[in-house]
Amino acid sequence: MKPAEVITKPELQVLLNVLAEKGELLVSYPLYGIPLLKARPSENGYTVEVIADRKTFNSRVPPRLSSELPTWSDFYECFISSGILKYDNVGEFLQNLELYQRLKKGVVFAPDTNLFYHRFISSFKPLDGYQIVVAEAVKKEIEDAMNYKYRHRQLEEIAREVLNAHLLKEFSNRRTKRSRKAAYIALKEFERLKPRIIIAESVSEVAHNNDEIIVKSLKRYDNMTPTLLVFLTADIAITDVAEMEGLEYFLFKYPREELGRHEVSAYQLRTLLFNLSAVFGVVELNGILIFGEFGGKANLDELKVVFEGENGIYHEFFFHLKLSRKLMEIMKG
Repeated sequence: MKPAEVITKPELQVLLNVLAEKGELLVSYPLYGIPLLKARPSENGYTVEVIADRKTFNSRVPPRLSSELPTWSDFYECFISSGILKYDNVGEFLQNLELYQRLKKGVVFAPDTNLFYHRFISSFKPLDGYQIVVAEAVKKEIEDAMNYKYRHRQLEEIAREVLNAHLLKEFSNRRTKRSRKAAYIALKEFERLKPRIIIAESVSEVAHNNDEIIVKSLKRYDNMTPTLLVFLTADIAITDVAEMEGLEYFLFKYPREELGRHEVSAYQLRTLLFNLSAVFGVVELNGILIFGEFGGKANLDELKVVFEGENGIYHEFFFHLKLSRKLMEIMKG
């Protein structure tokens, strides 16, 4: 049996440290058989260089399975949700934030569903400390998306189209790509922000779609409180509804930056690795499999690492992991 260990996201740093001492880090996707990126330690963290390109990546995706197998768009969005790529007009938002701070009545921010999937609030330090209002319909959208699991026939169909199909055994009766995004990225963001979240209940009046429910709920909350509520979204369609309801909003522009070389912090790299393993289901790091979805997974933060090659790396990693856990126990008292 191959050595394996269930770890948490912070414990990924132990593995990264052990591997970085021996040379370059290489992340690949075993179901397509393509390298994704490489990384090496730098003065302030890591230098990440993307190897994959859009054309090669998407050529591996059968069109009928694009909703289930990872696409280039999924790959790109992992860089956004890791805080490595920012919205194109984030500078304009910073200017607006300075104006909001001058208001005597104060300001609260209400993120749309897409900002939870991009994990913008938690990765954007200037918003630390602000109260966050979440429309009940946004929370429900995320919760509803979490409830999709693979059927046996789905996995059989995927197995016919990918390499290393034996790895799909870990996904049996587990979450689909859509549900993994909702649970391990969007819900994880919600849980992180929970101490400062206020839920705005859904309106009981008639609304034609979910966008209307979200905007009307937030507008009612805005009318009931003295603070200014600013709706944050990356979806231009919902801004028409916000205009009609007279709700203050800011529309973020999706990044257009090409993936290439990026200077990232240690936190950003392990977040990127976590998000890739969550969205893709499994990635490979220097020959070590990292499953974001696996049988027996109990917590949002859990990963399963499986050591495919010689056991020397595993023993070294496990030694440092045990030491790290022991230190954490001592610090907790």
